[in-house]
Amino acid sequence: MIIPQEISLLVSSDPSQGATNVTSDGSAFEIQLDQSIEIPKNALNVNVSVEEATVWWVVPNIITGKNDTFYIFGDREQGGTQLFTIVIEQGLYDLTGLNNSLQSGLEQAGARTTERGNNNPLPLVSLAPDEATQKVLLRLNYDNVYVDFQPPNTPREIIGFDALQYGPMIGTPVNELAPNVAEFNQVNYFLIASDLVQKGIRFNNRYNQVITQVLINVSPGSQIISVPFNPAKSDAQDLAGSKRSVLRFRLTDDKLRPVNTNGEYWTARVVIRYLMPMVIGKSMT
Repeated sequence: MIIPQEISLLVSSDPSQGATNVTSDGSAFEIQLDQSIEIPKNALNVNVSVEEATVWWVVPNIITGKNDTFYIFGDREQGGTQLFTIVIEQGLYDLTGLNNSLQSGLEQAGARTTERGNNNPLPLVSLAPDEATQKVLLRLNYDNVYVDFQPPNTPREIIGFDALQYGPMIGTPVNELAPNVAEFNQVNYFLIASDLVQKGIRFNNRYNQVITQVLINVSPGSQIISVPFNPAKSDAQDLAGSKRSVLRFRLTDDKLRPVNTNGEYWTARVVIRYLMPMVIGKSMT
């Protein structure tokens, strides 16, 4: 007769819960089992599935030292001109949030915020959406203003601009439409991979030890709780006859890039299932 067997594991990237060798971005970790997983060598149909996973949707699209700096030339509030270097704090931004942080940074740096003579609010630059094209409008409000997207650490790719200087322009205010579609959504979904399997779920024409997909169905800053109705099962027949005491898990985006979890921990409930041939009163091992 055939007896179904299963081994359940709840794994977490939290070091206080036993995770080891956690990567600096929080995307990968190991667990050291005090009692090894042993699956008999004659086990049949060994497979791995993920029945639940939690991931915080806080993966930053503005990253410190990578794409966090605006270079804007224009007037100072108290007179004179200056090249303002505005550094945006690392985080997950939409266009409104990014523009708000930019305006706050300009104001704190002493940039001109009002139109001379009538005190109408008018910052050096602002960012706005062009809904029809999914592009960003860069508004230059004064003739001497320019924005330099040539340095590599600017957020030009996210807001769709090329590595060029935009402005100065005569006859401002002027709206400069980005040549490319905005890419604030850097991650379409998450993938969890593990060395419990050799191949995992086939991803187009490749195998990367992926054992589940985690869809993003919450607003930024919220926790995703993924409970798939029909969890994918990955072949793990090579576990038969083996003993495993160290297991490794990885969280990537849809492009298989390790994600920055921004200090948050992620979990997965993993189940190893197999069929065990038995005879009455005696195992066939």
